[in-house]
Amino acid sequence: MRILFIISGDINLPTGGYRYDREIISVWKNSGVDIELISLEGNYPLPGKEEEIHAIESINNFHEADLAIVDGLLGGGSPEFLEALSKKLPVVALIHHPLCLENGLDKSTARFLEEREKQGLEFVSKVITTSPATSRTVASLFEFNPELIHTVLPGVERGRKSIRNINTDNNPCINLLCVGSVIERKGHKDLLLSLSTLQHLDWHLDCIGSTQFDQPLFQELIAIVKQETLGKKVKFHGTVNEDVLENAYEKTSIFVLPSLFEGYGMAYAEAIVRGIPVIGTTAGAIPQTVPDNCGILVEPSNTSLLAQALEKLITNENLRAKYRNGAIAEEPNFPTWESAAGQFAEILKELS
Repeated sequence: MRILFIISGDINLPTGGYRYDREIISVWKNSGVDIELISLEGNYPLPGKEEEIHAIESINNFHEADLAIVDGLLGGGSPEFLEALSKKLPVVALIHHPLCLENGLDKSTARFLEEREKQGLEFVSKVITTSPATSRTVASLFEFNPELIHTVLPGVERGRKSIRNINTDNNPCINLLCVGSVIERKGHKDLLLSLSTLQHLDWHLDCIGSTQFDQPLFQELIAIVKQETLGKKVKFHGTVNEDVLENAYEKTSIFVLPSLFEGYGMAYAEAIVRGIPVIGTTAGAIPQTVPDNCGILVEPSNTSLLAQALEKLITNENLRAKYRNGAIAEEPNFPTWESAAGQFAEILKELS
């Protein structure tokens, strides 16, 4: 079976969606799967007319294959591309979460993306999503046959990430870690505003993730840090390498990410398999990713409830230990990237 894996832009961008693509492709290549990555340039999911024409014309230059996987950022933004590609070979749509549900979109743009993505799914043979919640959303929102939708959860890397079995809170200062690109959907503003009411407590927040995707938002966050005099308690690190990220996890007491929506929430899973208590929200698929015994989930955009959850965990070592033990217990239930890639490949065999 020969597979074309088609994306838009740079697969090395530090986002959860691109990481999912990278990990699946890496496992397949290491296991001998015949796969070719094709990257098309363009302002997806809202490409210009010339970019769409170029993408469609490029199909003529694609090598022969048994099927094509098209990442949702590209496919969701160009039903014309999916239609043209489907005339050449079976197409599988990989949907991390519906594009129209991205926070910060105006109503007309959201509606436009919803219509475009629904139109494009008319030309695919199967849909792969990254969570059961997203599968249900795709079926209902786009009126797509649920029998053609499959879920392949993201994996975790157990090999080099050892789970903690000891109390790491000997330091009186509680280290908080937030991992996620600085975009509206990740809820950094809510986090800073919540923490501004807890300055009397001994904590420090490290924010790791690209600050380049939404510069106006990042500047607003920096202004909040200055206005609320959080400079000594909050640090934005931007994108970091794996070793730096791993060192941050090692010293973390609480992982917090108040996302407004998640199609799965890979960052939560990565924290849990390291035995770190989690604070998140009830938005999207997060409740399915974060078991009750691993942390506290609050209503999204509710800074009062978020502050209460933070205060509880910052001040209560016994509660942190409870959720830490819960995370340790749940770790075996999260799939590896190897098992995720294997499941993905089995689904594709039906089309080859």
